[in-house]
Amino acid sequence: MNMIKTGIQQSIIKSSFNNSSKFGIRAFCTHYSEELEWVKLSDDNKVATVGLSHFGAKRLGKISYVGLPKEHRKLRSEEKFGVLESSNATAFGLYAPVSGEVLEVNEKLEKTPSLLSSDPENNWMVKFKVSKPDEFKKLMDSKQYKKFVKWYR
Repeated sequence: MNMIKTGIQQSIIKSSFNNSSKFGIRAFCTHYSEELEWVKLSDDNKVATVGLSHFGAKRLGKISYVGLPKEHRKLRSEEKFGVLESSNATAFGLYAPVSGEVLEVNEKLEKTPSLLSSDPENNWMVKFKVSKPDEFKKLMDSKQYKKFVKWYR
């Protein structure tokens, strides 16, 4: 179950909040996807670290299951790569914010999924070897994400 609005509403979101290119791609700055994930790009623009945003964690409640991809899996931007489940029986799909190959998964989340509920900004889910760094331009910066979250509520 995806939390993102569809159709016309999604087009409004993209046009209103998706102008990151004018701010440029900044390594180590937090970027955000419309799928309620945070993304940080390494200083060499080769590795993207992906986690669940604080807002996403609040929406889900206590996370009881984390399903992550296998290492070396190649993903296209917006391709589903995993799932989160919360104690209130909500399933939430995880989607690749950028194209690339899975380098590493955070195995401690599979053993202790509640870490994403209690401290989502400091518990990453996957690390990607980025194949198309320009895809970061479609992600939101923190200012845009705050507007998006306000609209989303």
